[in-house]
This record gives sequence, C-alpha cells and structure tokens, in this order.
Amino acid sequence: MEAKGETQWSSIIVPSVQEMVEEKVITTVPPRYVQSDQDKSGVTDDSGLIPDIPVIDMKRLCSSAAKDSDSEVQKLDLACKEFGFFQAKSLNFSVLQNNLC
Repeated sequence: MEAKGETQWSSIIVPSVQEMVEEKVITTVPPRYVQSDQDKSGVTDDSGLIPDIPVIDMKRLCSSAAKDSDSEVQKLDLACKEFGFFQAKSLNFSVLQNNLC
C-alpha cells in the first residue's frame, strides 16, 4: 500500500520548443518536431485514427477491472513518455465526457 502523500505516477518535464525558440535557448526547431508536407499524405485509415500514434481505450482505462485498467495505464505511460501525446478511443462519448477534466 502507498504511503500517504506519495504519488504512484510521475511525468517527464518536457520544455516547450516554442518557448525555447522565443527565449533564444535554441535557434532552430529540432528536426523531430518538423513534419514535411510529404509526410502528411495518407496519415489516416478508414477508422479515422492515425496508425502510428498510440491509441488509448478510455473505456478500458476507466474500467473497474484491474487487469484492463492496469494494461491501459501502462500503454498511456509509454505513450506519454515516448510520444508526448496519444489518441483517445472510446465507443461511448460519455466515457470521455465523464472522465476527463
């Protein structure tokens, strides 16, 4: 059991590239943040989801079944660490509406 006041999850602090450019910490945008026009073609499939971006199933994330939610929390953790963003998927919009602030 967790000690009182101890957090279970932590996040990596990522500096804003826009702020770093404005404050002249860097003079050019790092290549990993630049997408050419050619890269933008064909980024979606029939589902409307972009295949290379992690997809988090909000229904599983909010599930009372520990196995489902733990698995989805791990996917969310990896998505945030590796990509910095994710796509939220839910069969029911109220799941998103009721669980996101």
